[in-house]
Amino acid sequence: MEKSFYKAFVAQTPEEVLHLVFKKEEDIIITVSLNNGNYVEGIILDITKDNDHQKSVCMLSLEEQVYFFNMHTISLVTIKQPKKMVVELSKGAISRPISSANENLTVLQLKRWLNAERIALGEQILDFNIEAISTEELNDRLNIKDVFLALKSVVGTVTKDDLGKEAWSAVNTVVLKQADTLQLNISENTLTISIAIEKALPAKLSEILEEKLLRIL
Repeated sequence: MEKSFYKAFVAQTPEEVLHLVFKKEEDIIITVSLNNGNYVEGIILDITKDNDHQKSVCMLSLEEQVYFFNMHTISLVTIKQPKKMVVELSKGAISRPISSANENLTVLQLKRWLNAERIALGEQILDFNIEAISTEELNDRLNIKDVFLALKSVVGTVTKDDLGKEAWSAVNTVVLKQADTLQLNISENTLTISIAIEKALPAKLSEILEEKLLRIL
C-alpha cells in the first residue's frame, strides 16, 4: 500500500485521538503540544476522569520522565507512527495496520488455501465460496482469511457436543457476500456470511459470529 493511504484518514479531535492511542495494545509514540507552548513526546500511560469530569493525562517521555496535564490544555496531537494507527485514524476504512510483515497473498493462493483448509470446518463442507465478495485488494484477501479462521474457531466451539455437531452437519456450503453490516443466514444447507470485507473486521469477530450462528442453527 502506498502513501495514498493517508487520504483515508478522518478528522478527529485531539481527545478522540488520545483515547484511540491509549486503547492500542502496543505503545504508540506521540507528541502533545500544550496551550502554554510546551510539548511532550512519548507514550500515554493513563487517561482518567475526576468527579468534575476533568480528564487528566499521564505520559512517559522518551527520556523516561513522567508528565501530568489536563486534556483541555492540549492544542495539538501528532502521531509519530501513523502506519500503526491507520485502522483507527481512518475509522476502519483501512482494515489493518500497514507493515512489511503483511503477507503477499494472491487470489489464487487464497483460493488454494481455503480449499485445503475447508475440511477444518467439517467433512460435510463442500465449498467456502468467495465469488460474490471483493478480492481486489490485499486487505480484502487477508480479511477473507481472517473470517475463515474466526469461523473455524466458532465451529470448533459449537461442535463440542452432539447437539452442536448435529446442527452444524446440516450446513454443507459457506458463502461470503458483501454487506454494510455483519449478518448470518442459513438457507438450503448454505450458511451465508454477509460482511463489509474491505473495512476493519470487528475486534471480537469470533464472539460475534458465534452469537449470530447459535441464533440460526
